[in-house]
Amino acid sequence: MSIELGGVLSSMIAGYSEWLVIELSGIFSDLTNLKKRVSLPYLLTGILFTYVIFYLRYRATAIERLKPLFTLTLWTNRSARSDYGLWILNRLILPFIYPKLITKLTLITFLMYQLGRVELFEVSLALSDWQVMTLFSVSYFLLDDFSRFYTHRLMHWWPFLWQFHRVHHSATVLTPFTVLRTHPIEGVLFYLRSLAVQSVLVSTFIILFPGQVSLFMVMGVFASTFVFNLLGANLRHSPIPLSYGSKIEKWIISPAQHQLHHSRDKAHYDCNFGVVLAIWDRLFSSWAKGSDSQKLLYGTGTSLDQSHVVMLYVEPFISLARSGVSSLRRLIKHR
Repeated sequence: MSIELGGVLSSMIAGYSEWLVIELSGIFSDLTNLKKRVSLPYLLTGILFTYVIFYLRYRATAIERLKPLFTLTLWTNRSARSDYGLWILNRLILPFIYPKLITKLTLITFLMYQLGRVELFEVSLALSDWQVMTLFSVSYFLLDDFSRFYTHRLMHWWPFLWQFHRVHHSATVLTPFTVLRTHPIEGVLFYLRSLAVQSVLVSTFIILFPGQVSLFMVMGVFASTFVFNLLGANLRHSPIPLSYGSKIEKWIISPAQHQLHHSRDKAHYDCNFGVVLAIWDRLFSSWAKGSDSQKLLYGTGTSLDQSHVVMLYVEPFISLARSGVSSLRRLIKHR
């Protein structure tokens, strides 16, 4: 019996070790995967793009303006180490959560069945494949970008969601890896957002344009994301304030604008929620222009800024529990 149990345990340990090695190797593959914003090619092209802009604007001081990105302390300070810790732990935790959630295929199938019962969707539209692809790509880009903006806005405005999102804002120094500094609950929320956007759009287009929505067309929507990452998206979380100028920033969010969003200054609270387009912030009166010369302090200004990785996971739940107890006490007191 003990021999059999030992064999089972050995098999489990071997299986877990193999899975761990695969997942950890996957973490480093993110650095070369063009589907990931932290991909090194994107970082390099972003630096080159920024250098060209700074050279055109400032000539001799262009290199000097990029130096903060190459200091050892930027990449080794406590805040940066927390970025790496959350990146690794989330990579190990989230795969156990996502499979338990509804899949895109399941939701698309369900939506196709429901939409097929609506009279509006009984008539298919006659467009060429290229027209369908263009319409799909533009529709996806706009819906995806707006949903990112609005979800982000809700995470600031709803106290419950803010408890988890402030883990991201607890970074006192911004590095390209700060984009991965997220609580798993936030990761799940944005997964569900992506699931909803893609499923609704794909199922709608499959019904309206039967036989014309192919994997090639669906992949075409990532062209804008590719260009966005190529031209400096990584510098949104960095010590390099790159402004696109007020005219362009009214349409596209610059790295400097996103850094304002992370600012600890109350004057900058709740500004620039957008990811790519700035029009949503303008519509919701949360737009603020950036500057190449802005000097900012980051973090939440609370003890969370100095917390180690485990507390970054646990603290939001502790805060919510305390808030719940306080609310219960007030309720009992006023009865």
